[in-house]
Amino acid sequence: MIPIPPALAGEAAASADGFVAVLAQDELPRDGQRSVPLGFSRVLLCHTADGIFAVADVCPHALQPLAGAEISNGTIRCPKHGALFALGTGKPQNGVTAHPLRVYPVRVRDGQIEIETGTVQSPSR
Repeated sequence: MIPIPPALAGEAAASADGFVAVLAQDELPRDGQRSVPLGFSRVLLCHTADGIFAVADVCPHALQPLAGAEISNGTIRCPKHGALFALGTGKPQNGVTAHPLRVYPVRVRDGQIEIETGTVQSPSR
């Protein structure tokens, strides 16, 4: 198998601690969302009053994109079937599904939003 260079896979090279810059902080306004590529997947960045969160841009229940989904009280609701997930943990909140939403560690450094690529946080069910 031939490895694909990160630039061709849609992401910048990861730093020594596993974080990769995905978006300038000023491109994600408060209460905004932005779907960004991460390798061959997409990650949804959500800027709320509680901070910036990074989750998989696909509902684990309906396999539909979450970009544009309703965000309220620290949760995100899938527009397809209404599955509700905690933004900080990915834990399902309303019984529509038992499958957690993937959550990525995120930080802001030097004006760039960075996602940790080596760790995916999934809550226990």
